[in-house]
Amino acid sequence: MNADTNIVINPKQIITIFNILRDIGLNTSHRGTKYLNKAVQILVIANNDIVVIKDIYNNVANFYGNITPKQVKNDISYALNSRIEEKTINNFEKIFGFEYDQYYFTNKTIIEEIVRVIKIRYYLTMNLLLNDTVFLLLVLFCCIEC
Repeated sequence: MNADTNIVINPKQIITIFNILRDIGLNTSHRGTKYLNKAVQILVIANNDIVVIKDIYNNVANFYGNITPKQVKNDISYALNSRIEEKTINNFEKIFGFEYDQYYFTNKTIIEEIVRVIKIRYYLTMNLLLNDTVFLLLVLFCCIEC
């Protein structure tokens, strides 16, 4: 998995990932949740749309250095399975934009869905900033012409 050097994860995105994990009922102090957070960060900066979950586990294990990919897999799975279901059901649609389904709570699927949300929010923010900049330039240009 290659990371695009033009894309960096910013602190706001890290906080957004953290908040999504908390809002879907995960214990944010659990190491499986921390591994899940790091997996999402890795994929956000990856320039590859195809997710090979084994590569993600390897990258997370390499990042932390003292664990195996199997431990990463098991800890993420445990974090997902021990979430607060009521919180998940209450917040799922608000976060992901579609109705809650237990199907989405596999390691790979939840990682992919969170990455999708982060990327959409990032591109929407960038488009809004670009539109605001264009608007301000037009206003400035019109003021100069007057």
